[in-house]
Amino acid sequence: FLELEQDYQRQEFRRRFWELRDPYPRTTRNELREQWHRRWKEASERWDDPRDGRFRTYLLHGPPAERIDPRCGGALRAVEVWTYPGSILLAQSFSLVFVPEQGDRYRIWSPREGLSSLALLAGPVARGDQALVRRLRAECIRGDRLLGPILGALDWPSLEERILDAVQPDPEWAAAFRVRSTSLPEEAQTFTAELDLRFPRRHQSRTVVQALLSVSSSSVESVTTEAGTRFDLVLDGEVLRRETLFESFRYRFEIPRDRLAGGKIPLVFERYLRPGDYRLILRVRDIHGDRYFRESKRVSVPLVTDFRPLEPTSLPGPKFDRRREEAEASVEIYPPPEELQTGLVRIGAQVRGGEVDRVRFDLDGEPVLSKGSPPWEVELDLGRAPRLHRVRAVALDRTGEPVASDEIALNAGPHRFTVRLVQPRPRLDLPEELRARAAVEVPRGARLDRVELYLDETRLATLYQPPFVQELPPPPDREMSYVRAVAYLESGASAEDLVFLRAPENLEELDVQVVELYTTVVDRRGRPVRDLGEEDFRILEDGREQEILRFAWVEDVPLHAGILLDTSNSMTEEIDEAERAALGFFREILTPRDRAGVITFADRPRLRVPFTNRIDVLAGGLANLEVDGETALYDSLIYALYYFSGIEGKRLLVLISDGEDVESEYDIEETLEFARRTGVAIYPIGLGLDPSDQQARTGLLRLASETGGRAFFVDRAAGLGRVYRDIEREIRSQYLLTYQSDGRDPERFRKVRIEVDEPGLEARTIEGYYP
Repeated sequence: FLELEQDYQRQEFRRRFWELRDPYPRTTRNELREQWHRRWKEASERWDDPRDGRFRTYLLHGPPAERIDPRCGGALRAVEVWTYPGSILLAQSFSLVFVPEQGDRYRIWSPREGLSSLALLAGPVARGDQALVRRLRAECIRGDRLLGPILGALDWPSLEERILDAVQPDPEWAAAFRVRSTSLPEEAQTFTAELDLRFPRRHQSRTVVQALLSVSSSSVESVTTEAGTRFDLVLDGEVLRRETLFESFRYRFEIPRDRLAGGKIPLVFERYLRPGDYRLILRVRDIHGDRYFRESKRVSVPLVTDFRPLEPTSLPGPKFDRRREEAEASVEIYPPPEELQTGLVRIGAQVRGGEVDRVRFDLDGEPVLSKGSPPWEVELDLGRAPRLHRVRAVALDRTGEPVASDEIALNAGPHRFTVRLVQPRPRLDLPEELRARAAVEVPRGARLDRVELYLDETRLATLYQPPFVQELPPPPDREMSYVRAVAYLESGASAEDLVFLRAPENLEELDVQVVELYTTVVDRRGRPVRDLGEEDFRILEDGREQEILRFAWVEDVPLHAGILLDTSNSMTEEIDEAERAALGFFREILTPRDRAGVITFADRPRLRVPFTNRIDVLAGGLANLEVDGETALYDSLIYALYYFSGIEGKRLLVLISDGEDVESEYDIEETLEFARRTGVAIYPIGLGLDPSDQQARTGLLRLASETGGRAFFVDRAAGLGRVYRDIEREIRSQYLLTYQSDGRDPERFRKVRIEVDEPGLEARTIEGYYP
């Protein structure tokens, strides 16, 4: 922070600092920041020096439940003792002892210093010395009340670094922030470049700013690899409005030398800005020559009401002219809503360029409606039951031939991660430069790191923020050529899309269906069996044996776990114990690689805690739950399964309810159908169910058996701890079997069965899946 040179950079650093620490990022508030500033104000009113141990403790743990000022005559120094029932950093109760350091300043005492260090008169008294303890008990007012917290004081100085490191964001963000600065290093060598700005059209309510930065190839260094010689340049930019950072961006360009014209390296990028006055700051770094270009330029962005015909630029490389802008049509469907969609839903698309006569909308492969004029919108009937749908928008020319298309998934869940190449369109064969446009869907709570654009296998540009639009050179003159986009999350997860520009006529695209089965094998007593080999298993899909491609024991595979907790009126007597048991389950099951979430429900579901691996956040979401309303079990279960959608790997949902469904719109059959499409293992726990209520029990048993889970029934919430231990042992004792399906029908439910050769053993997994 202190290394930053500009006020707007420091302001942005502060914003990012708190953004990374926001415990509930989807709300408009940052609860941690508000709490921190409130505590800082309160601590400042009590102590003048922030270096005081009491000041720091108040910031980290808040006010103590009890503050003890010992009155011990001449036996004890002027110490303070604070006690806590727990804090956001420590779940258990603890006490801290503060001793004078300098003047009025105190520090936290460590039990390693020995009890004698607290005595007013120094002497060879060891910690725990019975004579000193007896003296404190005799001479201190309320001595017995004082001795407990002192003798059991927490050694915070030895724990602080480890505990705080566990809740800090990855420190790499700060290094990345500094690297992306537009400031120049001291004594940096520089080179020159020419900047050309154009404002060709609108994008929604903003004006498109096209920039072409032309760099002489003789002023920067190249690198030669097996793939050829290329230039590597990184462009960092900042846009200031009223001297406040409006946006920052970064691009990395890898440009082959053989693609240059006239000895100029064209760096092209686009930004979307509202009409007004800005300051644009650009810095380009030559990676191999370690030289820099920097320019700060005042820019007045006009209000563009229509496409502006422009004179072609004289610079080499991409040309900003109307013919290129209108040469290729593109269609991009507006991002779908995150909520679960049923019934009538309005879908819209944006159409750019080209000779588009009509736009046809398809639902699950079937044409629904064509429109001949904007707005390009359609109302689709998704039916009553929730399920995954695919919507496709196809732009047609006057002859009815497709000229552009886009496709999205509805009800794919908030954690879906995809990248789609909206431009260029397949089988494009233009002799001029290409425009690549990618649309990215980022999972809820995740952060996009970058999007890489390739022409064939040559990476040409890396974009670190939207819009993901980039000019590319002409495709090589050969039989097969393609554009590829690869998106990466900060976590390292990736997604990609590919569009063929040229391809042989007989080229076919094959959709390979790889199925993963997390499988529990138990003996006749229900105990997990761990010592089986691949040869002991057979996989049958619709009765046909499948070849096992991968076999593994997956005791430590990353896990996404959720608890769906009933908070209806009938849970009044059990809710406190249910809260404690759920938190205990999370403490036992979660590793640093796992994530867990909490959803509560009565007459409707409520997401209490999004997926996280922080126990303190989960504890906060489970604390002081209100009990009210009737039970909408199946509606809430569908919502929870939808929330899991889009997540890959091992997933389980623990459902806790003490009554049958009385409020849901959906029934058991519709819920099971949706569950089959999500692939989440459900572990229902019937809490206090009447033994005669066979309908409710049968529903819970079906939810478990058809999703690869297991059902439990307990009389009281006190029995939940045992059930959670059984679930934890089972999910950490599973086999992973992977196979490539030989099925061909993309719509039909495929039944799956796993057989184990050894007698007396039972294999539990999903009963089937939808491709």
